[in-house]
Amino acid sequence: MPVRGSNISISVVIPTFDRSTLLARSLASLPLDADQLSEVIVIDDGSTEEISATVNCFNGRVQLLRQDRLGPGAARNRGWNAASGNYIAFLDSDDVWLPWTLETYLEILHRFNFPSFIVGTGAWFRNDFELTDVRREALEACAFSDYIASARFPIWLGASSMLVKRECAPRFESMNMNAEDLDLALHFGQEPGFVWIQKPFTFGYRRHNSTLVVDLDRTLVGINHLVDEERENHYPGGSERRSERIELITRAVRPPVIEALRQHEWKAGASLYRRTVVWHMLLQRWRFLIAVPFLALASALRKRPR
Repeated sequence: MPVRGSNISISVVIPTFDRSTLLARSLASLPLDADQLSEVIVIDDGSTEEISATVNCFNGRVQLLRQDRLGPGAARNRGWNAASGNYIAFLDSDDVWLPWTLETYLEILHRFNFPSFIVGTGAWFRNDFELTDVRREALEACAFSDYIASARFPIWLGASSMLVKRECAPRFESMNMNAEDLDLALHFGQEPGFVWIQKPFTFGYRRHNSTLVVDLDRTLVGINHLVDEERENHYPGGSERRSERIELITRAVRPPVIEALRQHEWKAGASLYRRTVVWHMLLQRWRFLIAVPFLALASALRKRPR
């Protein structure tokens, strides 16, 4: 059903695992009484903590679903299937919305004729007081025909940055991996209308040692999954849009390859390098192609016992 004007409704889906204190902060950042915020759904992904006490503090304005420990991708999908809003905003339980986030989303939806996929920009922080310096700036956004068309722009993706049209078919990968956000975006590839919000910030992205993105093994699993999906032609766009897709994928490949070498995980780093070397050549990423063997050698020399 087409979305029109005052009919806009947004569901917020929040997966959580043993983060009751941070979850309370995330929920407190949402405008729970706003008419356009149709529901907030928390999915408890097998927590050992008592999450219901945190949710109950919000007087019935937050719905709680429970599942066995299946991972954040599966939890997001559970919330997606339960949501009733026209659009779904994903928020990780350690991140927060900013006071103007909902209003910014609504303005984007009206200005750009209700696109299928919107990605915002995060203000990175470690302590809550750092967000007091974040100010609302004038709206700046780039619109594209679809997500794949944005390939040449270095757009940072995270689940908390995403607002998606609920009726769209793709879902999050349920494997125990990182990079599921890029995988979702690539499967969204040709859904009509993609908007990147450059300003203002639309969420606070909390950096801490327990965040999943610092797990190199999970990241390597996720990036290799992206490579497999592309090789098996599972992403939309066919051969005509292959160069755009591999630009998006290889941009995500380079950091974990370098990090794997830095951590002396040579086999994993070299494998991912070999699997994508032709793609990097097609894109003329000569600096990366030449640098990696030297980085591997330097890492090996540092590892050599004296």
